[in-house]
Amino acid sequence: MGNKDLLPSREFGLIMSLIIGKFCLKMEDLHYGYWTDDLTVEVQNLPKAQAQYTEVLIGNIPEGVRTILDVGCGTGHTARKLLDRGYQVDCVSPNPHLTKLAKEKLGVQSTIFECRYQELQTDRKYDLVLFSERFLFIHPPEAGMKLFEHILNKDGDILITDVFKITPDEQSPIGGGHHLHIFHDTFSHSPFKLLKEDDITGYIAPTFTVLDDAYTHCVKPAYDLLMTRFKASHPWAMKFILWKFRAKFEKFEKKHFSGKRTAENFAKHKSYRLFLFQKV
Repeated sequence: MGNKDLLPSREFGLIMSLIIGKFCLKMEDLHYGYWTDDLTVEVQNLPKAQAQYTEVLIGNIPEGVRTILDVGCGTGHTARKLLDRGYQVDCVSPNPHLTKLAKEKLGVQSTIFECRYQELQTDRKYDLVLFSERFLFIHPPEAGMKLFEHILNKDGDILITDVFKITPDEQSPIGGGHHLHIFHDTFSHSPFKLLKEDDITGYIAPTFTVLDDAYTHCVKPAYDLLMTRFKASHPWAMKFILWKFRAKFEKFEKKHFSGKRTAENFAKHKSYRLFLFQKV
């Protein structure tokens, strides 16, 4: 197997989460949930919370939009819902495993560009470019500006929902996201007008309560059991593996089993925002 066949660790994690979530909870999405007061914060309700998130997303698409480019479409679940509501939707999908699932779901109704957004080459233009938890992968954030201008129709819109940093990197136990002030500064110097900005952190943060519970009560016991089993069955091999890959094991355990990836810490260090911009 060559390096080109290997998935980056984050993409591998996404696919594994989807496989487990689809089997256990019939999940179809890879994004966070949107938790309203009538929805109990427990893992069984995560698919419902994700469905509510998608409805909020679609509800913020401006009137008059007909053509949409869904950047980082995942399994194509959101794109499918948009197609069913009469929108014309194309997608960008750099992950071959997720692209396969999206093609099965969307068929010939959508063109899927199998590349990163920054590598996209097309003469097509769209009324709206959608980034649902995908703009954080644009580095630096201003890298997407020229392409926005090229692929958007006159008065076209950009809809972004994503997590942003509001404290210094070293203070947060939860990674990911652009710094909010850098994001604001980038768009303030761009040919795009801010139409809407909503802070929806309070609706998104409970997802971390669900994830923390899952790791505490399911993943960690299974992990500990497997480690104990392998240490007993292959003591010398495990000693070598734990020595050789000690830093990776420590990083994994610190990230997932520290008990710090909670809703409270997410709300303290991150802000989840919805942005709508218009080309001027």
